Amino acid sequence: MKKHLILVTALFFSVYAFAQGQKVNFPSAATMTVEEVVSLVEQQTGMSVAYNENSLDLGRKISVQAGVRTLNEVFAQILDGTGYAIKVQGKIVAIIREGRENTYSGVVRDDIAPVPGAVVMLKENRSVAQITDLDGKFSIKAKEGEVLIVTMMGYKDAEILLGQKMDNLDIILHSDVELLTESVVVGYGVQKKVNLTGAVAAVDSKQLQDRPVSSVGQALQGVVPNLNITNPSGRPGASSNFNIRGNTSPNGGSPLILVDGVETDLSRINSNDIASISVLKDASSAAIYGARGAFGVILVTTKNGDFDKAPTVTADARFSVSAPTTSTDYETRGYYHAKIADLFMETYSGVPYTNYTSYDYQRLWERRNDVTEHPDRPWVVTEMRNGRLEYVYLANFDWYNYLFDETRPTQDYNVSVRGGSKNISYMVSGRYYHQDGIFRIGPDDYDSFNTRAKVDVKICPWLKLSSNTRFFHSKYHYAGNEYRRPTLHALASFVPVNPDGTYVSHTTLTQSASHYIMDGYSAMLHKGVQYGTQKVTELTTSWMLTADITKQLKFNVDFSYKFGYFRSPYRDATVQYSQYPGEVATEATLYVDQYADTVNERNDYVANAYLSYANTWKDAHDFTGTVGVNYEARTYNDLSVRRQDMLTEELSDFNLAYGNVDRLTGGINEYALAGLFYRFTYAWKSRYLIETNGRLDGSSRFPKGNQWGFFPSVSAAWRLSEEPWMANVKDVMNNAKLRVSYGSLGNQNIGYYDYYQTVDTNGLLSYTFDGSTKGQYAYVTDPVSTGTWETVTTFDVGADLGFLKDKLTFSADFYIRNTKGILAVGKQLPSIYGAGEPKVNANDIRTTGWEIQFEWRDGFNIGSERFDYSIGASLADYTAVYTKADNPDGIIWSPYVGMRLGEIWGYRTGGLFASDEEAAKYVSEIDCSKIYTEYMNCTSEYGKGVRAGDLKILDIDGNGVLDWGSDTINDHGDTEILGNSQPRFSYGFNAGFNFFGFDFSMFFQGIGHMDWYPGNDNQRFWGPYSRPYSSFIGRDFMADVWSETNRDAYFPRPRGYSANWGMLNGKNDRYLQNLAYLRLKNLSIGYTFPEKWMSKAKISKMRVYFSGENLWYWSALHSKYLDPEMAIANTQSNTYSFCKTFAFGLSLEF
Repeated sequence: MKKHLILVTALFFSVYAFAQGQKVNFPSAATMTVEEVVSLVEQQTGMSVAYNENSLDLGRKISVQAGVRTLNEVFAQILDGTGYAIKVQGKIVAIIREGRENTYSGVVRDDIAPVPGAVVMLKENRSVAQITDLDGKFSIKAKEGEVLIVTMMGYKDAEILLGQKMDNLDIILHSDVELLTESVVVGYGVQKKVNLTGAVAAVDSKQLQDRPVSSVGQALQGVVPNLNITNPSGRPGASSNFNIRGNTSPNGGSPLILVDGVETDLSRINSNDIASISVLKDASSAAIYGARGAFGVILVTTKNGDFDKAPTVTADARFSVSAPTTSTDYETRGYYHAKIADLFMETYSGVPYTNYTSYDYQRLWERRNDVTEHPDRPWVVTEMRNGRLEYVYLANFDWYNYLFDETRPTQDYNVSVRGGSKNISYMVSGRYYHQDGIFRIGPDDYDSFNTRAKVDVKICPWLKLSSNTRFFHSKYHYAGNEYRRPTLHALASFVPVNPDGTYVSHTTLTQSASHYIMDGYSAMLHKGVQYGTQKVTELTTSWMLTADITKQLKFNVDFSYKFGYFRSPYRDATVQYSQYPGEVATEATLYVDQYADTVNERNDYVANAYLSYANTWKDAHDFTGTVGVNYEARTYNDLSVRRQDMLTEELSDFNLAYGNVDRLTGGINEYALAGLFYRFTYAWKSRYLIETNGRLDGSSRFPKGNQWGFFPSVSAAWRLSEEPWMANVKDVMNNAKLRVSYGSLGNQNIGYYDYYQTVDTNGLLSYTFDGSTKGQYAYVTDPVSTGTWETVTTFDVGADLGFLKDKLTFSADFYIRNTKGILAVGKQLPSIYGAGEPKVNANDIRTTGWEIQFEWRDGFNIGSERFDYSIGASLADYTAVYTKADNPDGIIWSPYVGMRLGEIWGYRTGGLFASDEEAAKYVSEIDCSKIYTEYMNCTSEYGKGVRAGDLKILDIDGNGVLDWGSDTINDHGDTEILGNSQPRFSYGFNAGFNFFGFDFSMFFQGIGHMDWYPGNDNQRFWGPYSRPYSSFIGRDFMADVWSETNRDAYFPRPRGYSANWGMLNGKNDRYLQNLAYLRLKNLSIGYTFPEKWMSKAKISKMRVYFSGENLWYWSALHSKYLDPEMAIANTQSNTYSFCKTFAFGLSLEF
């Protein structure tokens, strides 16, 4: 870690030194005129020198020495004795007379009229300020060399470097939020937002600023309506899952994500490089991408360099710590933990989980309040039992905090340089990110490096060459990459290490020998031999040539290559433990002495060539057109090897293995995609707009005859605000646009070679020919279909409104999307055929949804300071229904016509039985044998039969039998549709302000409803109902468990494994959860120091800030130990825990 910090520090200071000033090289000593020196300065630095005839004697000769000199040194010689000095502002070097005060006056206006109420003030002394009058006029006293700032809500700030006395200043302000000047990146081009006819959402880079997350996906969550993002794991570096407007196909798939035109995982790019993000939601906007855009498109554009601009250097350093989002107040008292395990196991099997005697329990009770081991009450004792000396564990051990460290300290460093000369622009950036993981024993950590270099070269006035190269490398190192085993058998009464230093695994204190602490996981971590790494390397390079054939016609050709490499070696080893004092045994069943390695390599090639035309006639007719070709190819190689029995535990190499090779898999896959695409737009007076997109795609993933598909779209818009009859309300409603679109897309999300039927030679017979070795056989895989494209058609209607010069903006969309020809199992084949059914284009789904978004931005003056603020909100929803399905019997666990995607079927309940008598009466009247099988077969005296506190399943169909019928729509017994697992009403809202150098923002997001039934092994929810020996049981869990003295409890009568394979495993309405939540996703507070304080250190901007992520949430979920987003990601929730993060950072700009 130290060497990384040294590297980052060195880079930071080298960049700082570079930013301190431009250098001028005098190749030899000479006598030169001032005019010649000034010309040399401008040529070498790309800066302009501003002066008048009084400040410089251009003909004066001076002697210069050979060598490199700074601007300050050069002009100190030129201006020596003149009373003048230089002032550098951007790319301008102004010659000024220091300390001389003048009166400056002028007019502030925009492109149309004067701007009254604008604030005119000195940048370094904002208490000196004036307000423009009704005619936009002002007058202010200032010294030469000072900078004047003009600010007005709705306009970009203007800065003017003051020279000698200047009268009649004409200061033009440019709109900052006016839609007419805002551009949005679309497929193969850029469009003005006001002219968009499709459903496109734009995200500004400021919305991702300062977020303490490792992935862009985590920062985007909740920002764009109906861009649904889930995070499957809280592990450092984990990727996010994206979905636009609901599930397009049950066969899976995700949006196409392009970063500068190259398909990229968003977890592998630097958020500080991002200039803008566009989300193409409907078929109209995404049709130009054809088969790749079936699930929507996310376009990320990174920052460019700046032509004819001095280098701008930005540096950012951020440090953060974390804490769990959920409670970790688990039971750490050995007495209570053991009692819970015994209670739940005994109700299931008739015997307790532990072998603790009454005397053992007495000693556990005496120790129940010992947070640490007391000398008089040791936690481990040795006693003679069963004829031999044994360890007896009597602890109050905190397993969770022993294994895990939730602080996750993180370091994040970013540096970038942007600038350029007249013909060359450049942007170079670098990022280093490090995060410690949660494992305290066998620590895990994550490192990533990210660099990007972009260069644009104007070869000649009509030809530009651009290059864009990105390198990414990450490494996740871990000893334990398993999240389930720690949840098993680690009772608080047990400890991880014996007094003699040996590790604890098996123990005689459990009834079953198969029940041992964490299945040996704790002992494995302590041994420290097992380890794994996951390394990802990605290199992307793109080259583009842009030719301006005429003023209206441009030709673009580009080629991109991406190399991806993944390697994941893992070293396993046997585990030693001690069950009896002085004896060490080896666990070699779950932990085998072996070495494994998995390697993937991917090569992507993308080429595009397209013509773009844009022209305007008579200031009324705007036409644009784009026509091009696209070709993509991908090769994917993978190899996975595992071999047992290593010569030593010190080294890991296949050459040191001598045992069986029990895994050797791999192969080569490739596919290609070719397409012809077009886009044409027409607008009349920016009032009536029409656009058509289309693409002819050919994919190698389909058999010949079905490889090609044509996917067109058309969209139109009417800007009511441009109609003459709207002129009288223009001051109130400055923008009003209605949109409509319809288009189709193709889905090629199937395997590379699904249309081939193959022969598999890995079949293994159940008998032998030689008495020892099972025979092998070859078999033909299931029949394949001759299916073709799934087709996605979308109808969208929307509106965009702007009020009060866009202080208030509003947009809304309603859409219907039909996915047709979904590949699914078709007609059932007779069982005698001996093979599974092929997939055919059998099903259709219709998704209906809507989304709305608004934002208010305004500001006012408090004294001489501007107070700007904003608030915004979004809300979206969708549902999906099968409109066609090949399921004539109406089987409910298979798609049927009318079925809503995400349906949850289960039983209705009538609470818990109040008494044994009520339960017995119910069982005597209703045949419950199919539902209460677990209870009726139980041999435990406590658990036998249906009893008080058990769950009461209702006989919905009234036939006197509890069952599930034929599992069909017409005969589903006592099951009903209880809910739906698709999220409903996703929302987000934000607020922020800027004042006196301070900035504040907060962002909330969540969902309004989502039904979820906990997985059978979700111990965070079920606790001992899932596994009686669960390691982590909430300290207050038993307050929710039914007992004779707690009859109003939430959970039923204690019964071990009842959630795993018993009654609670069957979905029912009592334990169906609503995952609705509201989360404070981000809160940021920053302060930007006044420039006059920083100018002496040659720093143009310095900002310190705090940023918190996932700081708080509310959830309807009945568990404080389970994050709702963790439940969404994984029904079992056996995954890396989520965290809230507290970050502190420093940003500098030179």
